Amino acid sequence: MNSPEVQRCIPLELRGSVKHHHSNLIPALLLLKPERRSDALLLGEWCRLLDDIADTHSLGTSEKRRILEAWLLAIKSGEGLPIDFQTMIRRHNLDQNLLADIVHGMLMDTDHARYKTFADLEIYCRRVASTVGLVSASIFGARGKEVQRYAEALGVALQLTNILRDVAEDAAMGRIYLPLEDLGRFGVSEADIFESHHTPQMTHLLNHQAERADSIFAKAELAWSEMSANQKRLMRPARLMSAIYRDILLQMHHDRYDVMSKRYKVNSIKKMLIFLQIMTARN
Repeated sequence: MNSPEVQRCIPLELRGSVKHHHSNLIPALLLLKPERRSDALLLGEWCRLLDDIADTHSLGTSEKRRILEAWLLAIKSGEGLPIDFQTMIRRHNLDQNLLADIVHGMLMDTDHARYKTFADLEIYCRRVASTVGLVSASIFGARGKEVQRYAEALGVALQLTNILRDVAEDAAMGRIYLPLEDLGRFGVSEADIFESHHTPQMTHLLNHQAERADSIFAKAELAWSEMSANQKRLMRPARLMSAIYRDILLQMHHDRYDVMSKRYKVNSIKKMLIFLQIMTARN
């Protein structure tokens, strides 16, 4: 029997339950067949809903956790989920543990984020990004150890790029995702981040994070090189995401990481060019 808590927090239907956001996911999903695209969009809508819960200013920490824990209970029990979401889970035999891991990652966002070491931060990245990639691969119909390695590495690289791009935005919410051990290593204080001090020390810190992201993109590339032609075809949406975020990483590097005053993105024309390159690529 569904608990009253689950019934209060979770909509009967997921589709249409969140406001639409601009996303790099949309052009990537054009590479999928319509039925798989619809399910991938539904997964994206669910992730956006969880993200909105963790980020909203209208709820306190305890209320955010209450709602996310209701989702966690529903996933683990298999009861009380939105009908369309439950149908999608069954259609693709999605891993319940991976879905739960995504919620655990969002729960980590309900506090004022701090991570002592990169190892600590990597746990967060894997939960909110790598697991999404693994679930997405199942929806795409892609299977195999090579696909798993690619999704895991790419997820971390994408999330690290997001963290680098969103330093100022996260700071405005009281969050710092750059490892505290790295702040100490480069002589950057939390106040420097909250007050947007673009010092040489800050540039060195951000460059270090960019190099880390780039090295993990390289791991993803190695996994990609080991995938079969069919696996690569099925994983083209992830390939497009990789190309877009690597372009963002390169933009930031060229600007010496002006992330405190500039929001980095890839314009529509560039996205279309990348899309065409992915569509016509042999590998």
